Formats: sequence, C-alpha cells, structure tokens
Amino acid sequence: MKSKKKTTSLIAIVIVLGVLAFQFINHTGPFQENGSSDTSSGPDNSEKVHVERVVDGDTLVAKNSDNEQLKVRLIGMDTPETVKPNTPVQPYGKEASDYSKKHLTNKDVYLEYDKEKEDRYGRTLAYVWLDDKTMFNEELVKKGLAREKYFSPNGKYREVFKQAETQAKNDQVNLWNK
Repeated sequence: MKSKKKTTSLIAIVIVLGVLAFQFINHTGPFQENGSSDTSSGPDNSEKVHVERVVDGDTLVAKNSDNEQLKVRLIGMDTPETVKPNTPVQPYGKEASDYSKKHLTNKDVYLEYDKEKEDRYGRTLAYVWLDDKTMFNEELVKKGLAREKYFSPNGKYREVFKQAETQAKNDQVNLWNK
C-alpha cells in the first residue's frame, strides 16, 4: 500500500513539474510576461508615457498611465519647422520629423520635467528619455537635426545641449553641413 502511495505521489510531482516547466518555457501561468518584466526605465522622477504620434521633430502626442492625452514639447532644443501655419517647411525639418517618428511613434518613453511643466499653449514641457541613459532631445541635437535653445526657466540640461550642438557642428552633420 505504501508503495502505491509513493508511486502516486511521485507521478503527481512529475506532472506538476512538467506543467511548470511547460509554463516557464512558454511564458504562461505564473511565468507570464506582462510588461512589468520590462527592465528599461527612465531617470528618477520621470513619468512613463506611450507615444501615439509625432507632430513634428520636437512635438509629440502621448498618453500617460491615467489614459490622459498629452501634447508634449521637447525642451532645451528646437527643430526646424514643418507644420507651423504660414511658415514654409524649413531645411532639415522633414528629416527631424521623420527621425522623431521613426524613434518615438508607438513607443513607451519617459518624461522628465524641469521648473516649468507647461507652456502658454498648454503643451507639456519635457525632456524625453528612451531609457535611463538616452535623452531623445540630446540625440536630435547630436545628429544636427535640432539647435540648442534655452527656454527659461527650463535649463537643467543647457550645457549638455550646448556640448551636443558643438559636436554636431564639428562633425558638420545635417543643419551644420557646409
């Protein structure tokens, strides 16, 4: 009788382990991936948002965790115009817009705020981070697709943008191509 109980217990253990192994391999059950396993993050005190669309090189529309829609203006830099009323498309405006669309559309990013969180047009003012090391605003300046531009009082990364612009000028990329 004891032998039958041991065999039954052993079979039950093997079945449970088999089911758990199957779930682990297929990412189901308690091993299910649910987005929280994403290890990327933004800087401290940043807000995670999902980019729905890019308006132009330095403006995007995103949804926050409360499902509120935000029109976000990237700060510390300025890209050439592409959609400003009564203003022709400026050189490298399309390239800046296309670059932002390629890298931001339908992606989760992190917004870091400075002293002033909103401008007079109601847009959210932010530094956009792809992860805790890559600030998208800075990337646009480094690639010569934006100029450093100080928007008082938001100057937390002013020196970073100045250095990025100097690098782009030295490399003669895009806006700085002679």
